[in-house]
This record gives sequence, C-alpha cells and structure tokens, in this order.
Amino acid sequence: MIKYPVGQSSFREIRKGGFLYVDKTMYIHELASTGKYFFLSRPRRFGKSMLISTMDSYFRGERELFDGLAIDRLEPGEWTRHPVLRLDFMRGGYRAAGELQGVLSDVLSEWEEQYGGLSSDEAPARRFTNVIREAYRRTGRQVVILIDEYDKPIIDVADNKELEAEHRRILHDFYGVMKASEDCLKFVFLTGVGKLGQINVFSGLNNLTDISLDPRYSAICGITTGELHDNFQEGIEDLGRGMGMSADEALSKLKKRYDGYHFSKDMVDIYNPFSVVKAIYSRDIRDFWFQSGTPTRLINQFLQNDWGTPDLEGTVVSSSDLDSGDVLGSNLALACYYTGYLTIKGYNQRRETYVLGYPNIEVRKGFFKNLMETVRGWDSNRVNNFVYTLHDFIDDDDIDGFLHELQSFLAGIPYMSDTNKESQWQKDILIIARLVGMNVDVERRTSHGRMDMVLDGPKAIYILEFKYDSTPEKALAQIDEKDYALPFENTVNPKPVVKVGVNISPETRNIDGWQIA
Repeated sequence: MIKYPVGQSSFREIRKGGFLYVDKTMYIHELASTGKYFFLSRPRRFGKSMLISTMDSYFRGERELFDGLAIDRLEPGEWTRHPVLRLDFMRGGYRAAGELQGVLSDVLSEWEEQYGGLSSDEAPARRFTNVIREAYRRTGRQVVILIDEYDKPIIDVADNKELEAEHRRILHDFYGVMKASEDCLKFVFLTGVGKLGQINVFSGLNNLTDISLDPRYSAICGITTGELHDNFQEGIEDLGRGMGMSADEALSKLKKRYDGYHFSKDMVDIYNPFSVVKAIYSRDIRDFWFQSGTPTRLINQFLQNDWGTPDLEGTVVSSSDLDSGDVLGSNLALACYYTGYLTIKGYNQRRETYVLGYPNIEVRKGFFKNLMETVRGWDSNRVNNFVYTLHDFIDDDDIDGFLHELQSFLAGIPYMSDTNKESQWQKDILIIARLVGMNVDVERRTSHGRMDMVLDGPKAIYILEFKYDSTPEKALAQIDEKDYALPFENTVNPKPVVKVGVNISPETRNIDGWQIA
C-alpha cells in the first residue's frame, strides 16, 4: 500500500518512512552546479519547505536517502558534506514587538551550540556572521544557508507600519551578512511569497538569482501532469472507486479542481500538491488548499477598491510588474498571483505582457465564496444553500426565479461609500455568477462588444445584459443590436438561447425590472 505524505515536509522522514516522494532532485543538482545565490517565490503550501528539506539532506551528504532518485544518477561520485544553517520563519509569529528578535535568537543559539559563537547579547547580524565563519573554520568546508519563508515577518505585520519598518531593518542587516561572508559560503537558497525588490531587504545582497519565473524551474514545486500519472495512478484509481466513478473520471475531476497553475511563460501545467495529496489520501475531492487559509486582506481589497473592472479574470500585466512581486501594494492582481489566487494564463512575446486568471475550480469557488460570506455575513452553509437554489432555478429553466433570487440577495447588501458607482453592483453580480459555476462568463468579448453575463445551463443558454439607470427594453435591444446570440446559434448541437434585459436602479442599487425574450 502506498503511503502518502499528508502534512509532511521533511524529506528525511518521508524517505526513511517509505512515503511517496515526487522526485525534484534534478533541479537541486542543476542549481548547485550552476550558481551560489538563489531565490524562489511560490504560494503557501506549494512544496517550498519540502524543497528546502531536500536541499538540507543533500548538502549534509545523506546519500542513502537519495537512493534511486535522479540526483544519485547525476552525481555518481562521493558526496561532500557541508555545514548547513537552516532557518524556517514559519516557526514563529511576528505580530508583537520583539518576536522576530526572539526567533532569530533561538535559531542562532542552536547554531552556536553546534559551531560556537558570541554572547547572546550581541546583535543578530553579528552573531550570524560569527556562526558562518566558525562553521567554515571548524569543518574546513563552505557553509550552506537555507531560509524558508524569508518574508513572513514583514507580510505578517503589513498593517503595522512601525513594526514592519523595524522588521525590515533587522532583516536587512541579517541578510546582508551573507554578501559579506561570500568566501565562506557554498550555496544560499531563500524562498518566500513576496519578491525581492518589493520587500526591499536585500540591498546588501544584490547577487541573488531569482528563478521564480524561469521556465527551467517552473515545475520545481508542485506536481506536473507527467508526475501525477507516474506517481499517483494507483491513488487515482482508489479515489475513483471511493467516489463511485472510473479512474479517468477521477482524473478529470482532479484536473478541474487542482490543476491550472503556470509559473512561467512556457505554460507547463502544475497541480496544487497540497490538495492532490490530501484528495488521494482521503479518497475525496474537496477545497483542501483554500480551506487551509483565508485571504482576508485580499477579500477586503477586492470589495473596497475600484480598479475599473468587476473581475480579475483576464487581467493583463507587464513582465516588469509581474517580476516585481508586489504582494503588499495596491495592485490586487499581482498580490493574488503571488499568493496563489491567480496564475499565468498566457504570454504575449511581442508586448511582453502576461494574462492572469483563476487557476482552477478550487480557487475560483473558494475566493468568491469568501467574498459572499464577507458581503452578507453569512456562514458557509448558508452560502452553499443560496448557490444550490440558484442552480435549481437554472436546472429547471426558470430564469425568472433566478432573477427574483438575485434581486432578493442584492436588497440585503450593506453598500460602501462608493454605492453610487456601477462597479459596486457589478462586483455583487460577479460574486454570484462565479459561485454558480455553470460556465459563467462575465464581460464576454465578441466581435461587436462585450456581453455582461452568459449562463450556460443544461437546458438553455442565457444572455443577460445589465443597464444602469435605464430600462430592460434597452438592455434587451442591445443584445439584438450587437448579435450577442450569434456565436451560440452556430454550434453543432445548439441549445435554445434566452435573452434577458435587466435594469439596475441607482436609487435602490438593485434590480428594478427585467424582460425575457
């Protein structure tokens, strides 16, 4: 029976315990052979800690753990053991003053116990310098430094500018030590969510190679389609049996739910490793990754900001903007990309721009479900029941009932200061549309314009056009004038097309009438 590493990120324990390991060691070999200082950005729970742990065992020369893996074939000679200084910032919280200094002091004390060091009264940067030099002097071998989630002490206090500035200062001095100790170092690897330039704590360490968008390393974390087939075929079959479906059907559900991430312009498909392993282990498909953390700051930013479009799907960003790694600034699309709620959907070589979008069902549904809970103050069960009701109306070909339910929902929303703007109700409509999840398209582009909403139901296709401070008749007329129904009438097996004109009242900020044709 295959043992799946649920919740485990220790390479040593996984290999010793006989758990399944998806081989990423070929990437470690290439990095160690071609450079010294590297940085990788990936969303939370995407395999960064496992990668760091694997590097730890590799540089410690624990060759027996790598038997049969790619790096064992690539390096047939004797492995050199190096002193490894590993720091995981997930080990502490940083919301209170002094907590960062406490975590650094604890880690430095552990290193100093092994290699010798200065008084604990000295500044962290001085103690770090001394540990590096003592480890090098005592072992006669260059030191390896591995730092996981390097930016967590800053991101955690983004709402406390004074403490954030203090953490930046401390980490700037601490990380700067690695540049000054270059002669003593063999390899340095840092991971995080935010990128280097945006976090701005590396002015002293300006020789880091950022591999976050490098096509050669797009699959260094996560699970590729090939890796899924090679490593999880038995688990997929078990999942299918557990859910009463074939292995192919189970694979299709895994793909729709957890695939769709792209971390470079080569567009290699990456599955969310956390969700895949949890699904295979539990023989069930649920929103595992999204349930492990709520993007509260992003949800609030989505509702409060007016960025000119009601949706983030299809957002176009320049290469330089995406490379900035701005997870704390005002650009919501960039923050969503680096935290895993958007991914790369396309790349325009001529314009040097990326198109971003939601990677899969798990993320899209989870994100908009959280929006719904925030907007209405509903719990998860009430949101689910509301969505099921909307599904029932569409399944029963009852667009009139669907709009009545929509009208009731909009009537109970507490509007914000920009309630006179069209963007507010557009966001509210969008939240519902994305949650319904039946091939919903918002602002769909055609050769003649953009449709506000398309619902592809089992019995009919519904084209909804919304007007603000106008009439349903004018909304309906626009559908005909722009030939919005034409693309759906020329299909092999066309469904009936139902046209719906809807008007939004500026006084009530709600639907005040509709017409169906």
